[in-house]
Amino acid sequence: MRANDPRLVFLGGVGEIGRNMAALELGGRILLLDAGLSFPEVEMPGIDLVLPDFQYLRDRKDRLQAVALTHGHEDHVGSLPYLLREFSLPIYATRLTLALLEGKLEEHGVRDRAEFHEVTPGEEVTTGPFTLRFYRVSHSIPDGTAIAIDLPAGTLLHSGDFKLDQTPIDGRVTDLQGIAAEASRGVHVFLSDSTNAEDSGSTLSERTVGPVLADIVRNAPQLVVVACFASHIHRIQQVVNAARGAGRKVAFLGRSMHQSVRASRSIGYLEAPEEDVVPIEAVEGMDPAEVVVCCTGSQGEPLSALSLMAAHEHKWVKLERGDTVVLSSSVIPGNETAIHRTLDGLYRTGANVFHVPISPVHVSGHAAAEELKFMLNLVRPRWFIPVHGELRHLAHHARLAREVGIPEDHVLIVEDGDTVELGETLRRGERVQAGMTFVDGLGIGDVGHAVLRDRRKLAEDGIVVVVVTVDAHSGEVLAGPDVINRGFVFDETAEPILEEARERTLMALKQSAADEVADPSVLKQNIRRALGKYFFEITQRKPVIVPVIMEV
Repeated sequence: MRANDPRLVFLGGVGEIGRNMAALELGGRILLLDAGLSFPEVEMPGIDLVLPDFQYLRDRKDRLQAVALTHGHEDHVGSLPYLLREFSLPIYATRLTLALLEGKLEEHGVRDRAEFHEVTPGEEVTTGPFTLRFYRVSHSIPDGTAIAIDLPAGTLLHSGDFKLDQTPIDGRVTDLQGIAAEASRGVHVFLSDSTNAEDSGSTLSERTVGPVLADIVRNAPQLVVVACFASHIHRIQQVVNAARGAGRKVAFLGRSMHQSVRASRSIGYLEAPEEDVVPIEAVEGMDPAEVVVCCTGSQGEPLSALSLMAAHEHKWVKLERGDTVVLSSSVIPGNETAIHRTLDGLYRTGANVFHVPISPVHVSGHAAAEELKFMLNLVRPRWFIPVHGELRHLAHHARLAREVGIPEDHVLIVEDGDTVELGETLRRGERVQAGMTFVDGLGIGDVGHAVLRDRRKLAEDGIVVVVVTVDAHSGEVLAGPDVINRGFVFDETAEPILEEARERTLMALKQSAADEVADPSVLKQNIRRALGKYFFEITQRKPVIVPVIMEV
């Protein structure tokens, strides 16, 4: 790599869904393309959010120029509140993206560390050595953009998340004319959304969902609850339209839903007249046939509005037989179990439940295979890097690129931590640190893989605590041992196993005393070894064993 060659560093979002973040290095400066988060998987007990690893940026903090955002979804902007705790940065984004960020950053107390620069699709902006042009794309949130950036060897074009919706709700179609103009000037490298690369054909228009929702609301005899992503302003608009068409009021429910609705209404992106909106507290006293509740929780989040309704524990909404519930969203990978549990709870209430695939109440915001091929043919890049997807999505997208004539040796499949040198010829560079940072409550980064491993072990095999009092000098047992079991063996069968565990603990301690061992750390190790062997023999499980030695 020549010293002046630009470089692209992938810090998240490739080989996975979520945590989208890439660092573009040019002229000694760094431009971040998106700064997203992902949500924990089943094997991450206790984790609330997963962020990219910021260490690469910490090591180069004096070189950070700005952040450019493609759109306002959490998997593209969600890590900014945490990033801004460490860095003050200019942020370039469209109007709605900044409006959604405003409240989020204020809530985290970091709004003063972000310098907002609103961009209009079609506009060119310059920051440091970076010249950026933004082009409107259709997606499941308004104000999505593709971003073109000038490099010495030609243009880098990032598609953002997109689909080629010919009849979008807001009438703002993907700017194919602008993207074609970039192509005519020559796109050196193209980064494109791979989420639906496995899906044949084209993704249906968002407008197709409206009539389905309208029919459901019009024919519902009682209360209607529609759950969707809080940032899906187009979907929320269609829920409002369906409610108004049926002569119903709308109540919004969920903190993130209120934030999104407030932000989008304030800038004219959501039409929901005050006379058609009622507070959620008023729903209990209304005729259920006169209201639609639009809420969060479509992913089965444990304390979300919809999950609480399914468990009959929501403060304001009590579902009854004959009510109608619509899950108007896709399933984020990893959330299947939680969603199915919520669905079971909803069916148990006696409500009529509508969800994909049994009802067409949702369409994706991402381009399917034919749209991806169309975009590749339009852009005709010299080099292609599929992004935004798990490895299988990237591989399928790479195959589509080869089908439309891009040479195989000009298609690069990358993963988190990979770097690409963007000279006349693209070359893979050295790998960099690009792991995960876990958010657990208020703790950020204080939960590592070792802690997760212990949590999984506790969840799978339980814990046994052994409390014993010994003479500080001789190691002789003065009291105990008391053996306490949690999550290891069922109480009715525990007593003989735990009684034998006491005997084996005593034997281990007597042997230690005979060997004149009084060091508490050695005594603990001897107890762990004796009980670990016994428990595995009797149960084929390995609980966490915690000896507590009290010396007197």
